[in-house]
Amino acid sequence: MLLNLPRAADTPSNPYERKKAPCLIGTRVELLKGIYAWAYGENSPNIFWLSGLAGTGKSTVAQTVAAECFQKGRLGASFFFSRSGADVRHAGKFVTSIAAQLADNVPGAKRSLYKALKERDTITEEPIRSQWHHLILGPMSKLECDASPTPHILVVDALDECEGEDDIGEILDLFLSLKKTRLRLFLTSRPEVSIWSPLSEMPTSEHLDFVLHRIEKSTVDNDIRFFLRHELGRLARGRSFGKDWPGKALAPEKLSLILDQSHSTVKAPQKHLDEIYATVLRQSLT
Repeated sequence: MLLNLPRAADTPSNPYERKKAPCLIGTRVELLKGIYAWAYGENSPNIFWLSGLAGTGKSTVAQTVAAECFQKGRLGASFFFSRSGADVRHAGKFVTSIAAQLADNVPGAKRSLYKALKERDTITEEPIRSQWHHLILGPMSKLECDASPTPHILVVDALDECEGEDDIGEILDLFLSLKKTRLRLFLTSRPEVSIWSPLSEMPTSEHLDFVLHRIEKSTVDNDIRFFLRHELGRLARGRSFGKDWPGKALAPEKLSLILDQSHSTVKAPQKHLDEIYATVLRQSLT
C-alpha cells in the first residue's frame, strides 16, 4: 500500500541517489557547523530558514545537509522544489513524497503510516491540508519516543519555486504544526514576501533565520579561493598539465583579479573573466 503513494521524481529516501554534488569539503564550514548544531541540539527551534538570492548556493547547502543527516540516521525526508522539474514545480505530490520517505527513514513510521492509509485509502486524492494531517501529522505525532528518540530533519529546498502563492502559504502554515511531532524543518528559499512574512509572525523562539548572501566577504572569498584551487588542480590532473600548472605566481594573481572588490563596479566584469580564460588557454597550449 505504501508503494502506491504518489511520489515525485527525484525524491529518493536516500539523498545520495539525487546525484547532486554537495558543498566542497572545506567550504561553508561555519555555516554548516551552525546548521548541524541546530539539527542535533536538544532544545533547538523547530525551523531553520536559510534564505538567499538566486545563485548563492542554497540548494547545494540543502543537499549537503540532507546527505549529512541521512548518514547520521537523522534525515526524515527531503523535497527539492524546482521550476524546471515536472512534478517538483508544484505541491501536488509534496505531502505523499514526504510521507513515503518518512516510512523508509524513521523507525516506527512505516507501521503508523500503514494504519493511516488503511483507515482512509482515498487520502491521496484529498487536498494538501487533509493529506498533511492524515499522512504526516497524525502518524508522526503518535510515534513512541522509544521508536524515534531523537528528532528527524525534514529538508525542503526552494519553496519559492513552488507554483502558486496559495500553496506556498498553506505549506508554511502546515509547517507550524511540526512542533507537535519529532520533526524539525530545514527550509531554504529566496527572501520573498510570501515566505518571510508568515515566518516573521512566528515567535523568535520557534525558528532560526540565516541570510546566505550576507555572509562576510572574507569568508566568501576564502571559499572561492578553495574552490578554484581545487578545480584547477583537478583540471591539471585530468589534462596532464603537470603538477606546477598553472604556476605559483599566476594562481594568486588571477584569484585576486576575481575577488578584488575594486572590480565590482566595472561595467563589463566578463572582460576580466575573458582575460583569465585566455591566459589559461595560452598556458595549456605551450
